[in-house]
Amino acid sequence: MVISTLEEEDLPLEKCLIIAQDAIGAHLWGSHENELRKILPLVPLRVPLRAVFPPVTPVCFASIFTGAQPVVHGIHRYTRPVLECDTIFDALVRADKKVAIVSVENSSIDLIFRNRDIAYFSEDDDESVAERTLKVIQSDKYDVIVAYQADYDDNLHKSDPFSPICIQALEQHIRDFRKMAEAAKLHWNAIGHVIAFTPDHGAHTDPSTGKGDHGLDIPEDMNIFHCYGISPVRNGK
Repeated sequence: MVISTLEEEDLPLEKCLIIAQDAIGAHLWGSHENELRKILPLVPLRVPLRAVFPPVTPVCFASIFTGAQPVVHGIHRYTRPVLECDTIFDALVRADKKVAIVSVENSSIDLIFRNRDIAYFSEDDDESVAERTLKVIQSDKYDVIVAYQADYDDNLHKSDPFSPICIQALEQHIRDFRKMAEAAKLHWNAIGHVIAFTPDHGAHTDPSTGKGDHGLDIPEDMNIFHCYGISPVRNGK
């Protein structure tokens, strides 16, 4: 309905910021809704989704950025080959759009979308990703920017999804999201743009280890929300 309205009213969207923060599943909206709701003023369109199976990072992000199932894009488990199939990034290049991927070095997003005519910024950690993304927004060189952060996922594998260190990471993700999204919204205030919150999957506590994990066909791993803020420019304003 939103996209059809934009098309009917000829409201162009020229810029897009996609913030992909790992493992923030729908179950966290139940337990920490007050925190997560802080992103909604920036991305008020919240869409319930199920992750592709198996819910592991390279499989999920391959599907998110190709629109294809694993049988098509070829990643069926935790492997990280460079995708040879068509992706949204290839389509954007064909449309003469400039794309930047800002991610933690050696992460799935840093690796599987290589060999495209786009810019790659490989950073040491989440803080550096946020800082680099702000600079990329300010540079005015790119039409589509993807920012990937991983601390919540990294920490849940060392502890459990609701441990203090994980909740601290979640809260930092929310602060970083707001900082990056607010910067984009301000910088693109005269341009039609989209801001998106696109986690890959959720997580659960493995009873045999007491630590966090994901990869099962269960609600904790599969259920996610993607959230969108769509800001067209009306009448040239």
